[in-house]
Amino acid sequence: MFKRWRIGSLLGFPVEVNWTFLALLAVMFIWYGGLIGVFLVLVAFASVLLHELGHAVVARQLGVRVSGIELSFFGGAAKMVELPRSANHEIAIAAAGPAVSLMLAGAGFGLGAVTGVFFFTLLGWINVVIAAFNLLPALPMDGGRILRALLTRKFHYVKATDLSVQIARYFAVGFVALALYLGSFQLLILAPMLWFMGTQERMIARVMADRYAYDGAGYTARGHGDVEVMGRGRHGGRPHEPFWADARYDEPPQATARPRRVVIRQRNGRLVLEVE
Repeated sequence: MFKRWRIGSLLGFPVEVNWTFLALLAVMFIWYGGLIGVFLVLVAFASVLLHELGHAVVARQLGVRVSGIELSFFGGAAKMVELPRSANHEIAIAAAGPAVSLMLAGAGFGLGAVTGVFFFTLLGWINVVIAAFNLLPALPMDGGRILRALLTRKFHYVKATDLSVQIARYFAVGFVALALYLGSFQLLILAPMLWFMGTQERMIARVMADRYAYDGAGYTARGHGDVEVMGRGRHGGRPHEPFWADARYDEPPQATARPRRVVIRQRNGRLVLEVE
């Protein structure tokens, strides 16, 4: 796990940076204009911090615990200890960040037009880019979470996750091509990270499969906090295979007999899967 340092708090949420963020500042200083490059990164990350604060505030209002906000080489993350309780909650939490970014963009463009100060216009464009990038339908980005929540109105949570991850992988391949064309090292590193995080989302979705009920408007959690999952497949599962190996998820599955206890717990502000 990357080493990180707490630098303060916002509205009760601890704010941390990890060493990859410091590495980004060093890269910008050396390769992109010295202190000007560092200043632009700090402006962008201040916007990212407010973006993540939007997620955290809405999550807290909806009863989802958030352990803090972390800034890294790739941007920011509001570290939710629990998952949203329903599809509508997931949409609200995911949309809150881009909504904050768009409000900042509007304020920046407005101040730029009134004062003629280029910095405000630049701030507007930075937040437009942040909002647009995060709204890409690529799980685990905000747009991917909104897409997955909408897909659960028709599909089981696991199948909706798989479809969202598949779309995200198309974006990952596109990021590689774009990175090679533009010479963007950040996109080149982001692409495999997006692929890896999609794999994590698929694993978590399978562990969480029994947690949700369906009512035609998406999923709703049956419980909250630590999660116990009863493993099963169409044929009850086999001892040497994962419990999801032979399961079908185009429809909400039916309960069967063979239990397997999988618990999701918080470890240092992150969700960790443990089999007991």
